[in-house]
Amino acid sequence: MDSRTELTPIVPRPWLLSNTTYEGYPIYFRRPDIRVSEFESLRPRFPVLLTVTHHLGAVKSNGLPESEYNLSQIDLDSALLEPFEDELHGLVAVVETFAGKRTYYFYVSASFDLDEFERAITSCHADVLMTWERDDDPTWRLFRGYARDFQFR
Repeated sequence: MDSRTELTPIVPRPWLLSNTTYEGYPIYFRRPDIRVSEFESLRPRFPVLLTVTHHLGAVKSNGLPESEYNLSQIDLDSALLEPFEDELHGLVAVVETFAGKRTYYFYVSASFDLDEFERAITSCHADVLMTWERDDDPTWRLFRGYARDFQFR
């Protein structure tokens, strides 16, 4: 008999999608199905807010990406999101598309190597304009604001 413990694979959370109008322009959201009631158990594990802003290269007059361009960015989107599907080092809070930008908000552990993550993404997607910001947000102020302003449950 094998004495190794079998690890149960973590199934990624389903995505919730929504859109509304903000300042007269469409805004699209997607986020993993994280209930507001789960905040307290997740917050201590992931006190750092990582914000990656992808400045879209081809947008319509309403600020949303042109369809063909949007499809061409699937690899970048996957590269940014997949490392957090298992929620070991962090999780995706919200992905927002608005006014010519797609902004990814992640909550990550203090030990997560943000510099290496950024290097890996930018080396594979050097043609994409992105800005990266790191902030301490142990109370999840940003996510709580989104939850309140856009009625996340």
